[in-house]
Formats: sequence, structure tokens, C-alpha cells
Amino acid sequence: MLPLYLLATLLSALLLFTVEPMVAKMLLPLLGGSPAVWNTCMLFYQAVLLAGYAYAHLLSRRLATRTQAAVHAAVLALPILLLPLGLPRGAAPPGGGSPIPWTLGTLLLAAGAPFFVLSTTGPLLQRWFAASGHGRARDPYFLYAASNAGSLVGLLLYPLALEPLLPLRTPRGEAVIPSFLPLSQSTLWSLGYIAFTLAAVACALAAARRARAAGATSLDAEAEGGSGPAPAWRTRLLWVALALVPSSALLGTTQYVTSDIAAIPLLWVVPLALYLLTFVLAFSPRWRFPARHSGTVLAVLATLVAASLLASVRARGWLLLPLHLATLFAVGLTCHRRLAEERPHAGRLTEFYLLVAVGGALGGVFNALLAPVMFRSVAEYPIALVAACLLRPRWVDEASKSPTVRSRALDAAVPLAFAGLLFVLRLLHAAPGTDDTWGVLAVRAGGPALLALALVGWRLRFALALAVLLVGGWVENTAPATSLHRERTFFGIHRVATSEGLPFKLVDSDGHETFRQVTFHLLIHGATRHGSQALDSDLRAIPTTYYHPTGPIGQVFSEVLAEAPPREIGLVGLGAGTLAAYGRPGQRFTYFEIDPAVIRIARDPRFFTYIADSKAAVLTIPGDGRLSLAREPDGKFGLIVLDAFSSDAIPVHLLTREAVGLYFRKLAPDGILAIHLTNTYMRLEPVVGAVASSLGLEARVQRDAVVPPKDAFEGKDGSIWAVVARDPARIEALVRDPRWLVPPADPRYLWTDDYSNVLGVLRLQKLK
Repeated sequence: MLPLYLLATLLSALLLFTVEPMVAKMLLPLLGGSPAVWNTCMLFYQAVLLAGYAYAHLLSRRLATRTQAAVHAAVLALPILLLPLGLPRGAAPPGGGSPIPWTLGTLLLAAGAPFFVLSTTGPLLQRWFAASGHGRARDPYFLYAASNAGSLVGLLLYPLALEPLLPLRTPRGEAVIPSFLPLSQSTLWSLGYIAFTLAAVACALAAARRARAAGATSLDAEAEGGSGPAPAWRTRLLWVALALVPSSALLGTTQYVTSDIAAIPLLWVVPLALYLLTFVLAFSPRWRFPARHSGTVLAVLATLVAASLLASVRARGWLLLPLHLATLFAVGLTCHRRLAEERPHAGRLTEFYLLVAVGGALGGVFNALLAPVMFRSVAEYPIALVAACLLRPRWVDEASKSPTVRSRALDAAVPLAFAGLLFVLRLLHAAPGTDDTWGVLAVRAGGPALLALALVGWRLRFALALAVLLVGGWVENTAPATSLHRERTFFGIHRVATSEGLPFKLVDSDGHETFRQVTFHLLIHGATRHGSQALDSDLRAIPTTYYHPTGPIGQVFSEVLAEAPPREIGLVGLGAGTLAAYGRPGQRFTYFEIDPAVIRIARDPRFFTYIADSKAAVLTIPGDGRLSLAREPDGKFGLIVLDAFSSDAIPVHLLTREAVGLYFRKLAPDGILAIHLTNTYMRLEPVVGAVASSLGLEARVQRDAVVPPKDAFEGKDGSIWAVVARDPARIEALVRDPRWLVPPADPRYLWTDDYSNVLGVLRLQKLK
């Protein structure tokens, strides 16, 4: 019997964690990357998850076990009628108005029923198992550990196996999709759901037989020992808080490490895997590490995070990344272990899980919807650390003492004392003759950290001290003197910084070289630079970084487009607007930019003047690049530039076979597609080669990655660009240039709307 319950529990969690990325990938070509759309998806899944938990709670409380089994068996079977998983035939968003109602309806039709059923199964199975008479039935919470183990498997299975090996849907007609197995993701998922249904129905039948044999009318009467007294509201709120804080910490840590430390593709998988692992360990009957001990570890790690911020450590990601991930693990383990220690009797199990789901949903809503509006930095991350430290179990000696006036006064004095200490140390550090030596930084960061750790036995005092240290370090790191502007949106954090005294090489008419100290403005998104501009009036019209005149894209403008400059040029991705510097009178540059904040920054003459100074007319259209281009007239553009692949989260839907086919419908017969492929962690040239070959197009790629010192002093960065055209004669200047190579056309790298393999293009050596 137990293996059957374990199988159904594992399968339900695994299927739940694979259906979300599958449906998201189906929607991406139709809806693009708008935050309103993806926040709608998140809220939909959270709402359905809560509805599933509420259904399980009401079913188990209101109906007899045999009736529960019959009702739920029917509910389990209904989604089979909607398989295989997929969008409704001919699904397309409305041409005008908000896409949110259409998105909700499509999600409901595509995945609502199976997602709801999978959400209900964990709590119900555990309730039924509690009345099974099995030797472990008195404490069925180990099945929750098994459920999270299934979620962990599903999390890793999708990006590591399902996505690289299988297309989303079974190909129809002459669809071109790399085939590794005679299955699609949706077909395999549907088979998995049928297997899960059989296992869950078998569990329902077993529960009904047990109830009939015992003569009981409800599971509460069968569960050994009854349901016990109703938990106090204080306990219920504690359950919510113990679920909310790790959920917020997960999202905050992920946002922080991917934007401020290491913009590595798929890095988000690691924090989520650690988060799920803490659930597995916390609810495992074999785990003997109490929350009080993990809470002490959390206090030490959180203090180290605060110290690293106070010292403004700019170490390599391999040093700071493990610290932040270990801290997240400690947060999850402390809160989830305490949650396990506070778990109720099995008779209250469904209510417990419902409140845990409420807490997780509140954490997600706070981070995804409220934090980007409330904060200019990832401030929710240190807030979650302080909250987690407040939720640490009290030490025995602390718990045994009642608060007094003196203790309350000491509690209030702690933050004031630490704030004063940081202020004095900051003044001493700013004194003339004080350098950022390791000794000075050790005193400035290590001293307050050690004093904070001395308070670890007093939960409130330590949390207050930690809060002051984190605020001090956070302000030091998020508001440096070189920062001119900082803005946060749903896409991340944008920062405009100034860099002074950089040498810039000037060559006069006689060929003599001189150097000038120049100040630059830099546009930075997370940890990735997206453009720069010299402030000197005679230099600010020079395209810099990846767009330098001596680079690949400069060659496209100077050699390929020089004789007959196209009147209309479309550009996906704005950055600082650097390419507008190539504009000529009579031309129109139309930028398609998904983030309105980037448009505001690029058009603000206080930061960048490429657009204001351009000789061409420059339009900026907010929205997803692919969807926006689809609304333009066919044959309109002489050149389309894709510049959206330099960060860690590349928009896959912009580089599929269908997307490139769309671009060439929007290009004139002699039009050219230029693609910026510079990316630290991904090698996208094979994708371009495979897509171009499948469409019968001519492609060339130049890897201008090594920049000579003479060019570096002119503001040039290394870059990789691809150019695609219908006729090789149109790009003859590049075809004859040995630096422009034909990219490999391996069909294994062909990306379509139904198949893409990000893992296959990772530069694994860069991850070391």
C-alpha cells in the first residue's frame, strides 16, 4: 500500500513542476515577454493551487471517506478528456486591448483542469493514508517530503532532459523539428498523467475499502486519535509566516544573485532546488537536526552576508554565490523544519497545507508584484533574511524569561547602538589617508558582525542588529557615488553610472595619436553592460562598446549599406540607443523595446544623447519585439537588428525558425537581418546557422572577440554578430571578408516555437 501512495505522490508533484514551463513555452510566441502576461500566469497558478488545497480541505471535512473517494476518482478522470496537453487549436490573442482575459481563459483551457487535480492530490492522499492502518499512518507528513522530492525531480528533469530531447507538441505536416525520441513533451506528460490517475484511483479505492471495513463515515473518525483541538489563530499565523518568508527569500535570492553577482543562464534552478530540498529534509522522519540548530547556522550566514555588504566586497561570483545560496538553504531549512515541528495532528492536515500554500502565495505576490514597485533595489532579500532570523526558535534560556522594562529598553537600544557604531566607523573610513586595505575593511565590517553574533542568543536583539548592518551595507552597495540613476522594473534593475578618467585615443588628420581623459556614462542592467557614451561633445556621436565603427556592425553600416542606405531600419532592443548614431538624414530608426524604463533612460539627455543627436528620425515602440514587428507592414524594413541576447535570460522566441521567417516577411526583398550574439555563457552561432539553413537563407558570423589595445582606447568592446540575407550577393562585402565565417548548420541546433535547447548552447567552460 505504501509504495502506491508514494508513487501517486511523487508523480503528482513531478507533473505539477513540469506543466508550468511547458505551457509557458507554448504561450511565449503568442504573448511575448510582457511582465503583465507572466504575472498573470503566476497569479493563475497560485490561485489554482490554493483552490486545489481548499477543495482537498473541504472534501475531507464535509464528506465521508467513501464519498470522497468516489468524487475524487471522477475529478481525477475528467482531465484525461482534455489530453494531450496543449493550447486550443487556432489560439491567438486579441488584436487590441489587454491580453490578460485571453491569457486567463487560455490557461484555464490548456492546463487548468490537470493543474487543479494535481494540486489537490498531496493533501488528500496524506489524509487517506492517515486512516489506512499502516504502521506509519499516525504521522503521514513524510509523504510531504516525498512530494517535494518529486517536485525537485520535475524541476531538474525539464531543463536537463525534456526540453533538450523533445519538442513541445507532436509535429504536424511538414513541421521542421529535431527528433530525438518518437514522443513530444505533451504526449509524454499526458502518459504520465494517466499513470498518476491510475495510482491515485487505486489509493482512493483502498481508502474506501478501509472506511467500509471500519464502518466509519468520515476520515476524521478513522484517523487514529481524532483531529485534536483546533489550533489557535496564533499558530495558524505562524504557519503562514513560516511558509511566506522562505518563499520570499527564494525569489529575493534568485533576483539578487542573477542580477548583482552572476548572470548565468539557468542559475535560477539552483536556488529553487535548494528550496525544495529543505522541504524534503525538514519533513523527513530521518532528519534529526532541529530548527534551533539550523537557526544558529542561519544567524552566522546572514551576518556574513551583512559583513560582505559592509565591506563592499566585489569578489568573483564563485566566492559570493555559495554564501548567498547557503544562506537561502539555512533560511528554508530553519523555517521549514520549524514548520514540521509545529505540524498538527493528521486530522488537521489539510488545513495546515492550505495555510502553508497561502503563505507561499503571499511571498510570491510580494516579491513579484509589490517589490518591483516599492523598491529600487532587491530590498526584499535583506528583509527576508531579517524576518527569517525573527522566526528562529527561541533559545531555552530566552524563552524561559518574561520581558521586563529593562529588557525592552535593551531591545530598543540595540539598533541605536549599532547605527551609531556604523556611523562612527564610516566617518573614520572617510578620513584622509584611510585606504580600503583588508585591515580597515576587516574592522569596518568584521567588528560590527562579531558584536551582532554576540547577541545570537537573543532572537529579537540579534534580528534588530542584523537589520541595521544589512541596511548600512545595502545603502553602501546600492547608492555608490558613481551611480547617476537607478530604476527597477519587472524586468530587473537598470542603473546609469559614470566612469571618469578613462583614456581615449584621438587621431588627428596627420595620423598623430594623442590620449585624453574622458568621462563615460554606462547603462547597466543587473550585471550586464548595455551601452556607454563619452560625454565630450566631439566624442559623444561615436558608437562605443559592441557597436564600434571598426566592429562587425560598423562594417555592416559602412560597407554593406553605404551605397543604398535603407530608409526604414527596425531594431529589437534599445539599450542606450547607440546604433542611432549611424542614422542619416531621411532615415527612420524604429526601436522595439519591451521595458519602458529603458526607453525613458535612453531618451533622457542627462544620461545619453545618441537618440537626440541622431541625424535620423528615431521612434521607440514599447512592447515585445516579435509581437510588435508582426504588426508592421510586410516588406517595410531594409535592415532589422536583433539586439536582445546579451544577458542571461535570452528571449528564445526571438530566435526560432518561425520568428526569423517573420523578420524576412517584414524585410524588403534585399533586406538584411543583423543579430547581436555577444553572450558570456551562450554560443548562439549554431542556432543562427541551423535556422538560416532551414529557411534557405545565407548567413555569416564574425567573432570580433579580441580587441587590440588601440581599439580598446577608442571605447570598443569585443562582440559577435551574425548577418542573414536572402541572396549572398547582397552581403558580398562580408562574403569576401575572411573574418566573416559561415556558421554551422547542424539541425540539432534548430530552434522552433516547439523546440529549443538552451542547455545545448551553454559554454560550460565559462561556468567554472
